[in-house]
Amino acid sequence: MDLYPALLKIVRILLSEDDDVRTPELLLGLVIEATGADRGFIVVREGGSYEQRFAVRFDRATITDEERRFSRGLVRQAIETRQIVRLSREADAPRFALIESLEASGASSVLVVPLAHGGEVYGTVYVEYGTRGAGDEALRFVAEFADLAGLFLKRAIEREALRRRTQSLERDLFARHDFQGIVAQDPKMIALLKTVAQVADADATVLIRGETGTGKELVARALHVNSRRRAKPCVTLHTSALPGTILESELFGHVRGAFTGADRDRVGRVASAQGGTLFLDEVAEIAPEVQAKLLRFLQFGEIQRVGSDRTERVDVRVVAATHQDLPALVESGKFRRDLYFRLKVIELEIPPLRERAGDIPLLVGHFLRAFWKRPGEQPRWTSRAERALREHAYPGNVRELAHAVERACILATGPALDVDLLPPDMTASAAPGPAAAGPAPAPRFSELSADELEAAREAGAAEAERSFLAALLDRHGGNVSQAARASGLNRTYLQKLLARHRADGGG
Repeated sequence: MDLYPALLKIVRILLSEDDDVRTPELLLGLVIEATGADRGFIVVREGGSYEQRFAVRFDRATITDEERRFSRGLVRQAIETRQIVRLSREADAPRFALIESLEASGASSVLVVPLAHGGEVYGTVYVEYGTRGAGDEALRFVAEFADLAGLFLKRAIEREALRRRTQSLERDLFARHDFQGIVAQDPKMIALLKTVAQVADADATVLIRGETGTGKELVARALHVNSRRRAKPCVTLHTSALPGTILESELFGHVRGAFTGADRDRVGRVASAQGGTLFLDEVAEIAPEVQAKLLRFLQFGEIQRVGSDRTERVDVRVVAATHQDLPALVESGKFRRDLYFRLKVIELEIPPLRERAGDIPLLVGHFLRAFWKRPGEQPRWTSRAERALREHAYPGNVRELAHAVERACILATGPALDVDLLPPDMTASAAPGPAAAGPAPAPRFSELSADELEAAREAGAAEAERSFLAALLDRHGGNVSQAARASGLNRTYLQKLLARHRADGGG
């Protein structure tokens, strides 16, 4: 057995892979192939216990609990001694016969390899042989492998612990705060919501920046409802396209006779929000003459109605939003510098949807539940429609996605939702993928080399993964969580598979 090509491949995987689900399975497969074993497990430390996490080389899709059994006694021995345990039916017959799991599996021999780093064991590789035993070369190989894989398993366990803690904190975040209407799981959005929760109860002004359709008003409302001002009004004013005089009146109110048509006193939006929050949407559009009066209100908490010489004190928190580049407008003299800095005491930036693509399936499911009005029918996207929704750039962001799903729900004549129900500009990327184009052509071999064979294997595996993912998501209407549960795949692994094939252009 030539150990070095297999070990070199293992090193490459360890250096290039950061998928804590896929990588151990790849490594275990290589170990079984190189050592001639019939099946194997990776047993991973979970707190104070060790649990079987991965299984390789079973011919069937489902594996019985009996077949999943392994000898915990041998695992404990490998962990405690930090030595490889080799046991065979022929050489160790009395002891072998006492191990119920080995008798049940029909194995002839077993190798248990501790995976350690820095004097601490993080798991074991457990491989079984059916008709032949584990030879000395197999022993040498697994010893070399153990030295390489211990550090990876340590880091994988640390990453898994961090992921679980992050998920716990996220659940706690949504449990303790009201983020109604906001659907997110992307780390950028979770970080943003954590900041919203942290600053919600402050009185400081907040400037929300983000492209059109990203949900700036939802974030502003979240700031209000999670603050001590929640019982008071949250008043919204869309400042775009309002001339200066009208905008000033809308903001601060006016007295009777202040201008033509002012036939009675009117309370402005600022006073209407007394004790609560005023949300100024598209604040960059405010006319220059009104900017100075808004600045005075922010500095002194005082307003003066149009046509009145009397000032009134108000207690209102201001949240402003814009999709424009305010610093550029400041430099060009179109927006007051002092007002800009007064508004951005706290600045929140909402990422565009194209930068949080992991939220798209979640949002699609959310909008589908909101807009589907056919009782008794379970809507589902075809693989082409799901691919189009996933790959679109969304210049209109979440609002564009919501409108696309609403359109599909209105135009649908049955539960199957295909690309013809989506807006035309979203269907350009929905050309039939590899699965729809028929079977892939057989690979051509010009060199008949090992590298060429490996490349063909990888291409075939990628094609199989693409077809599997398309069918799986089609069956479950694009719901990744539901697809993961039904298929038995780890949800994180499934998301990474989807992301990998999007990056490869595979749909």
